[in-house]
Amino acid sequence: MPTLSVFLDVPLAQKLEGSLLKTYKQDDCPKKIFLAYRETQRKRERQRHRQREKQAPCREPNVGLDPGSPASPTGLQAGLNRLGPKADFKPLSHPGIPMITLKELCLLIFCWQVGGVHTVGDNGAFQLGAQFLKIWRKDSRIVYIISSKKDGGQAKHGHPFPVIASPSASDPQTHSITCLPPFPLYQLKGGCVPTESHGLVFQDMGFTVCEYSLWDSKQLCMDPNVLLDVAEQAPHGCIFVIGNIGDCKLTQSQWARLIASMKSKQIFPFFDIPYQGLSTGNLEEDTGFLQYFVSQDFEFFCSQSLSKIFGIYDEGVGVLVVVALNNQLLLCVLSQLMNLTQALWLNPPTRGARIITSILCNPALQGEWKQSLKELVENIMLIKEKVKEKLRLLGTPGSWDHITDQNGPQSYLGLNSQKVEYLVKKKHIYIPKNGRINFTCINAWNIDYITQSINEAVLSPEGSE
Repeated sequence: MPTLSVFLDVPLAQKLEGSLLKTYKQDDCPKKIFLAYRETQRKRERQRHRQREKQAPCREPNVGLDPGSPASPTGLQAGLNRLGPKADFKPLSHPGIPMITLKELCLLIFCWQVGGVHTVGDNGAFQLGAQFLKIWRKDSRIVYIISSKKDGGQAKHGHPFPVIASPSASDPQTHSITCLPPFPLYQLKGGCVPTESHGLVFQDMGFTVCEYSLWDSKQLCMDPNVLLDVAEQAPHGCIFVIGNIGDCKLTQSQWARLIASMKSKQIFPFFDIPYQGLSTGNLEEDTGFLQYFVSQDFEFFCSQSLSKIFGIYDEGVGVLVVVALNNQLLLCVLSQLMNLTQALWLNPPTRGARIITSILCNPALQGEWKQSLKELVENIMLIKEKVKEKLRLLGTPGSWDHITDQNGPQSYLGLNSQKVEYLVKKKHIYIPKNGRINFTCINAWNIDYITQSINEAVLSPEGSE
């Protein structure tokens, strides 16, 4: 008698990023270009770093992230050279990242009520934070994810992305969000996947997840009114996961309105900083809004990815930053988080953390790393300026100022889904459906082909709504 599998009812999971990269790899066109992220660059970086590891002498083998040891951001080259292939990677007795790391990262103001925990990447920080909130904030079962990302053009500006129903449909808090004017909800059933990857984390923890986009595809800019309106209409005691708030450029009156709404409703902020320093080239400026929330006596979590800003994508180094009203509360929260890390992953991988630590211990290397961030941002802005100027010279209809108005390597081109599809199918330029590309993929060898293709897509009847 054949044995029936216990996995018969398990369906294929929906992919968060779709099959864009797979299609790109299967394309035989010699002119094909992938603009979603720098896949080929990541491969070259990994090969270069591994070669360095083989050649580097072993120095300071015991550098780690034990609490009390000095640490802070790094320049990856020197970090690998300082570690070497024979580094002693013994397990850490206490998982976590020391306070000096947070200070050197200029992440927050120097105060005793700020602490952090070393996590497995930024999603690890969300997993740890969500697990803590599930246990210690049982009345907060609704999570609003507000960022600049949008779902492939399906969800309109000012409207939430798919809402994942909570396990209890009779929960009064759930009913309160279904009446939020003027945002009609798009409720999807059966295997619905949030746009943001950390939305999955909260969904799996049993939270009700609503996603909003700050990007206005009609005006081609970030609209802070989305954040303000959601804050005013959200239920009491919910959780706000906020990304790219620094790009909204809120006025003083808008800041006051946001703070007043969040305080009156006791909304708990959970910030997302995926690449500090790559928006403006200035570490302090990229996180200045955090200091404003600290000054307003907010308690909050903040997820930060260190892997992205150091180029060590395979290592998965993240930090969950905790801000509490006083040091005693902070120590209690950190102790609970440490217990949760023991259950989740015991000790996070330490190689990437040691690379970062070794460079941050050296002021000269730290200065070199900060300078490299600044130069990278300047290069990104130069690429954006060239793209905008070439489109202008080609006579491409419309204004393209929104390209240079956006900060960071990831920015919207402002193309609708039909134009994006035209570029993918006709010109072999692979762009996500939402039109958000990584400008570091554009260089002197492909910029002419890309801009000419964009111009052709805009002018072509096939690229029209």
